[in-house]
Parts: sequence; C-alpha cells; structure tokens
Amino acid sequence: MQTTAIEIPPVGCVHFFQSPRAKHLRITIKQDKTIRVTVPRRGNLHQAKKFLLSKTSWIQKHLRKIDQNANLHEIPDLKNIDLEKARAYLFNRLNYFSEKYNFSYNRAVFRRQKTKWGSCSGRNNINLNINLVTLPEQLQDYVLLHELVHTKHKNHGKGFWAELDRLVGDAGKLRKEMRKYRLIVR
Repeated sequence: MQTTAIEIPPVGCVHFFQSPRAKHLRITIKQDKTIRVTVPRRGNLHQAKKFLLSKTSWIQKHLRKIDQNANLHEIPDLKNIDLEKARAYLFNRLNYFSEKYNFSYNRAVFRRQKTKWGSCSGRNNINLNINLVTLPEQLQDYVLLHELVHTKHKNHGKGFWAELDRLVGDAGKLRKEMRKYRLIVR
C-alpha cells in the first residue's frame, strides 16, 4: 500500500499513506476537509482502518470546526495597502500606549508571521504581524496592548489578564472577536 483512497461511511473519503519514516499511525485533516491516515512502514490497511474508526468522534469534531472556521473573516490582500504608512501608524500607536500606560519595550519590528498577530520576547522585543494593519482599529489596539502587558507579565496568568482588562475593558470579548479573523499566508 503506497497511497490508497477509500470511502469510509462515517467520515467520507480517507487517504491512507504508508510512510517509511512514520513510527505511529496518525490522522491529519486539512482545511479542505481531506482526511489522511499516515501508516508506519510495518503497519497495514486493516490496522489503519480500525484506528480511524476508533477516532470517528474526534474526526467529526474537527470537521465541524473547519465548517465553523469557514465563517471567519479572511484578511484582505496587502497589495493595496501602503505598508510604510501602516507600519508608522502602528509603531506610533505602540509608542502612545507605551507612554500613556508606563510600559517600556526594547524594540519593535514588523514581521510577516504565519500564526501570531504579535509576540513579546523575554527581552521585551515586540514583533508585530504585518497583517495587523487589516484589522479594525479596536483589535489592533488590543494586540498592541496585549504585547505591551507582556513586558510586565511574561505569561497569560491572572495578573496579565487583570491588567489587560483594566486597559481595554473586556479583554475576553476582544479575544473572542480576534478569533473571527484568521491569518492567511500568501
């Protein structure tokens, strides 16, 4: 068995792929709902089907998540955005919040990150995703303040959330709103 596609009634079409490097059976579900089972070199199709059927509820849960994510806002293309102006605007906002709320950071950079809107290192270096410029201003401010709060609170503990709540109002609501936007790597 190199690659085999089989219709499995509870979940649909499943692609079984035998890998010489795999050590364990593994199920992967892609955004287009393609289900793939990686089978170790010494595994067989019967074991793989049995494993797949034992994970049916997990698969269906993830397929539902993909359907829910289809309703997310996609980030517009950056081609029509003046990135220098956008970067200057975000850095000015970052400096404004830093001074207003008495935070200090080492440096800030704009990056094209795949999974994060922003990050703050242990040395208080702030990385901002270039795609931030496509978010509504309220969510941009939420991300900027989130990273600035990390200069004082290095984790997402109670102190972190209490301080962020104090600055933005309802951080939980904004956090939930952020989940409606997804990063699309182009």
